[in-house]
Amino acid sequence: MLKRLEGTDAEQFQRFIGDENTIVLVDGTPYLVARLPFLNEVGLEIEADPELKASIERAKQDIKAGRVYSTEEAIEMLERGEIEP
Repeated sequence: MLKRLEGTDAEQFQRFIGDENTIVLVDGTPYLVARLPFLNEVGLEIEADPELKASIERAKQDIKAGRVYSTEEAIEMLERGEIEP
């Protein structure tokens, strides 16, 4: 799940995290804060959406298995009712 901190919240958060992994105690519960590898905005959205991430993974597997279609083929399959939009 992606949570954004901006403004004062972001400033306060940055005060107690370092460049390495940081453990933060919140009401006695420890949390690990770790810097993720660089991700752009699209990468962050994908990581935050398990359903989208799974769909992309299925698409990658389809491509590896040779299950690829041209736009024309996909339109024809839709028109014949072989696939759902």
